[in-house]
Amino acid sequence: MTNPNEIQPTAFAVTLMEHLVVPTFVLDADQRVIVWNRASERLTGIPAGDVIGTREHWRAFYDAPRPCLADLVATSDWCAIEKLYTTHDDPSTPAHGVHAENWCSMPARGKQRYLVVDAGPVFDGAGQLIAVVETLRDNTDNQLVQLRVKEQASILQIHYEQNQREAEMARRILEHQIRSDLMLQSGVKYSVTPATHFSGDMVLAARAPDGRLYAMLADATGHGLAAAVSVLPVVQEFYRLVEQGQSLIGIVESINFVLVNSLPVGRFVAAALVCLDEERREGKVWVGGIPDVMLIGADGQCLRRFDSLCLPLGVSREADAIGSVERFTWDSPARLILLSDGVVEATSAAGEAFGDQRLLAALTQAPGTDVIATLRTVLTAHLQGAAAHDDMSVLVIDCPMRP
Repeated sequence: MTNPNEIQPTAFAVTLMEHLVVPTFVLDADQRVIVWNRASERLTGIPAGDVIGTREHWRAFYDAPRPCLADLVATSDWCAIEKLYTTHDDPSTPAHGVHAENWCSMPARGKQRYLVVDAGPVFDGAGQLIAVVETLRDNTDNQLVQLRVKEQASILQIHYEQNQREAEMARRILEHQIRSDLMLQSGVKYSVTPATHFSGDMVLAARAPDGRLYAMLADATGHGLAAAVSVLPVVQEFYRLVEQGQSLIGIVESINFVLVNSLPVGRFVAAALVCLDEERREGKVWVGGIPDVMLIGADGQCLRRFDSLCLPLGVSREADAIGSVERFTWDSPARLILLSDGVVEATSAAGEAFGDQRLLAALTQAPGTDVIATLRTVLTAHLQGAAAHDDMSVLVIDCPMRP
């Protein structure tokens, strides 16, 4: 005898679904609504009484008749899933349920919502379909965030590509300013390693009409494009004055004048300039704001240091700020070594600077060899994979016994 207080299994299942917090509805084998729980009413704004016993459940989600995911499960009409849903799983195993997502117009609510939908079949003991259960989840907020992220990513990508094109154009313009033919004729050796895409360091060299060699290593404040632009006014002025055969101090004064009148406050260019008369074995050096220029003998020993006693270029208009040049001669083969501060200040992963002692040791190791290659090897070993925080430049000028 049946206990009147006992809940029958079918009634219990319906009651359970009615009170689920997850929006859920159930279709029978004929695609008629047999369950439309309270959570579905709250989500869609459609009362259960309006859809129970009908095939009008689509009205809760769309403005025009179209199948819901539960309908596709009931009819196994998987050809339509591509057109109907933005995202969906492979429905090849519908017995385990199918997942899909799309935007729904939600007519009763008057606003679109992005719904995540799962639908699965229910079979009787004979394997016949008796119902399809569909659950719904409102994922609108997350979807809107994803759309905004994608939109921002697209905007950033556009800006990035535009900046890359502009950077490439700027790089070509800057490189075009340096006369590679004059650098080749000068016979100097140099290396410029930028910390970013652009280098604030610049190496220039050219010969005057009388054969004297002029060279300059410039290091603008900071690094990157701003620093590269800061040294740009120097280039044509240097070539123009060398072509005129100006004295070294005259070139320093003219370049300082140009920079003082072109750079904003706080920007300046540290530099070292050299003039060599190889026939007379005489040279002049001016150093302002960069590491000391060194005269290295054939045995790798430092014969003389030219201290940085002058202000960087572009700091002051005063004539006294220019300082003076130092003169030197040589009676045996030697080399002048000019460096930017990025070399001696190169910091390893352990936080230790390259320093003056390592520099001298590297130069001592390189008599009669490629100084730049040796320095590059030693610096790479010192950095141990750490990124250089500043541009690193080296300029090597031979002081030969024969012109």
